[in-house]
Amino acid sequence: MKSIQSVFALAFLAVGMGSVSAASVDEALPDPPTRLQDVGPTDGLVVQVQGRKTANNQNDKAYPGLPNIAQFRTNRSDRFLVDLQYVSAGHPFKGRRAVQPHQGAHIHWDNSTNAWPKDGVGVSNYPAIYAVADGYVDRIDYSFKVGTNDRYGVSVAFAKDEATVYSFCAGIEPMIPEPAPGFYRRYILVSEGQRVKKGDIVAYMYLPPGAGGGSHIHFHIQAHNGGAFLAPAIFSGESVEGFHAHWNSFARDGATLMPVCMGYLLEADENPFGTGAADVLK
Repeated sequence: MKSIQSVFALAFLAVGMGSVSAASVDEALPDPPTRLQDVGPTDGLVVQVQGRKTANNQNDKAYPGLPNIAQFRTNRSDRFLVDLQYVSAGHPFKGRRAVQPHQGAHIHWDNSTNAWPKDGVGVSNYPAIYAVADGYVDRIDYSFKVGTNDRYGVSVAFAKDEATVYSFCAGIEPMIPEPAPGFYRRYILVSEGQRVKKGDIVAYMYLPPGAGGGSHIHFHIQAHNGGAFLAPAIFSGESVEGFHAHWNSFARDGATLMPVCMGYLLEADENPFGTGAADVLK
């Protein structure tokens, strides 16, 4: 299992999304600069970093108007990443203390009966992927090799604190080699630097014909100043309950049935709110 974890972590070496209800957070975000500052890649395998690095004022200038991430502890997002009624399986972010740690939550679809695409053959007939908060698109992967397969992905800068900016990262993995060069580009609707609002469709999930339950999205939060991947624990209780109801075959960590959560058995540096280690983070 750890080797699988390493593959997903390596997949994000080149990668750097519910809105909150407070009025100060719901203000319209200013227009972004013509080109956002490039953010260096972070090695997802580096998990020994403790604490956070010093402030990067460049990031504040590149992503104006973002709320402090601490506000998401109480003012949770009510827009989950996908429409949960179509999800066949999933699991929360499983921290390093878990029996089967995995530095990202998963959402899976089963297309073994060719249910997708629905009512047509266009890109929009596949499952929609949403911005889970207001922010700025800060990274796009149109195609990225993961073993023998290729994935694509979108990251949205959605929050900050006194030290850094935080992105919600979604690695979209059909679990096949890209059918043709540039094939996945049509499934991404946004561009780098674009301002997005909660609920905007940023991409679609391509599901290959006859594919079983392997096709999935791997999602986590990433701080721009490095360190471990962070649990994506920014969703409303209703959304988390809905997600938990669809875990199905991935509901256990080893023999243990995991509780309702977005982060399970987290080390301190896997907690996006900086409040220490947590057995369960909803």
